[in-house]
Amino acid sequence: MGSQGDKLDIIIFGATGFTGKVVVYEMVKLAKEKGVKWGISGRTRNKLEDVLKEVGEKTGEDLAGVRIVLADVNDASSLQNMASQAHVVVNCVGPYRLYGEAVVSACIASGTHHVDVSGEPQYMEKMQLEYHKAAEEKGVYAISSCGFDSIPADLGTVYLMNKFKGDLNSVETYLTFGATGPVQVNCYINM
Repeated sequence: MGSQGDKLDIIIFGATGFTGKVVVYEMVKLAKEKGVKWGISGRTRNKLEDVLKEVGEKTGEDLAGVRIVLADVNDASSLQNMASQAHVVVNCVGPYRLYGEAVVSACIASGTHHVDVSGEPQYMEKMQLEYHKAAEEKGVYAISSCGFDSIPADLGTVYLMNKFKGDLNSVETYLTFGATGPVQVNCYINM
């Protein structure tokens, strides 16, 4: 991505949560392959340091040079500070309907792209309606639902691969949403 000056290419906000840790783990590989300059962010320094230590041990990489930026969804100035330090913020702090808007707002104000993994239609529609024009004027993208559609399918496929006896050639999946019921993931197996 190639950063300019001291600005990071990517900051992972919410790095101490389940999703955040997965993103940090994957970022180690991406940074190594592509030379991405990155950092992590959240409320508590020692928890962020613990994530870097844990992921560093799992990957065998020295993560001591990864920048830590403290930010809290209830502190607009800390979000503004975080967003101003990167070209892209990957927001892993949910539920987004409660905590997402402040991050989107800070990113747009800073001219920083925003990416999240929200699968929350009401939040996504609200952000689009309220921030599209401002994002367009700043020349930034605020993108939701990155990875959402692949997560149920990936988990189902991994589960199937672990349980299936024999050679698996392909798996087709689709999602159905019920008005009153839970999400249902359906798989079709082609052997």
